[in-house]
Amino acid sequence: MKRRNSIFLTTALALLLCCLAHRPFPQPRYATRSPIPPPSAQPSATVPMTKDFAVPVLMYHRICDLTPQEARSRLTFDLTVTPANFEAQVRYLKAQGFTFLTARDVEGAIRERAALPVKSVVLTMDDGYQDNFAQAFPILQKYGARATMFLVTDTVETAGHLSWGEVQAMRPQVGYGSHTVHHYDLTQLAPSQLDYELVQSKRVLEGRLGEAVPDIAYPSGAYNDQVVARTRAAGYLAGWKKGGGPATPTDEPLLLPRVRVRGCTTVARFRQMVWSGVSVQRDHTASRLARSRTRRARPEAA
Repeated sequence: MKRRNSIFLTTALALLLCCLAHRPFPQPRYATRSPIPPPSAQPSATVPMTKDFAVPVLMYHRICDLTPQEARSRLTFDLTVTPANFEAQVRYLKAQGFTFLTARDVEGAIRERAALPVKSVVLTMDDGYQDNFAQAFPILQKYGARATMFLVTDTVETAGHLSWGEVQAMRPQVGYGSHTVHHYDLTQLAPSQLDYELVQSKRVLEGRLGEAVPDIAYPSGAYNDQVVARTRAAGYLAGWKKGGGPATPTDEPLLLPRVRVRGCTTVARFRQMVWSGVSVQRDHTASRLARSRTRRARPEAA
């Protein structure tokens, strides 16, 4: 009898364990997280805006992994950011809540005295390398990041550079500006050749894109008074140089600053670059408050 009861209890316990093993886990009683919405091309209404903006405009060139032979060239290494580092940088900007603008957004806000997001950044890429499409563009798509590419029109459709089909494929997430026809040092050109570099590149880009191209990046950041004057005469509304910190409303539209991201740029340096705009705005705000307190205190002192 005891043996029969033992067998019964053992069988019952095995059945119970079998049922528990196949029972689905209970659903959580709290609400599940809703899917992340797709990134918006424009800042949402909840993004803080300011007319006293300071926007870091980052300048890239190549986005690729170099061969050992290529890496031995100091210039090539300096111009190149690896895809892994580029993605880490874009991911950081996204995680920190930066709004990705285009160069045209910034120059338009400067000319029209419009507001821009307090925490924003511009990604620009010079020269139109093919890896901008093959390596950088998938990363831009992944994080919903907008960018501006400055094209040397005579190198489009040449080895190692973008094709017109690739240029079109990246629109409208990527905007475009001129980087002249041949990437010559504009300060060394005769007036007629200077005008050709400025006018012809603009004409080619506008013909291909079917829209106005108001921005130019001066090759190697080189400019002088003649370059600026002829750039204005050619119909450009904005000229981008290199160096000078974040872009602010008081900048001369044909001498707008950019900050170069190099192959050797460290994480700490990159973060310093992208937060520089917020720091400048904070300093401006502190200065205004100090002046306001001084003005209010004067009548009391009298």
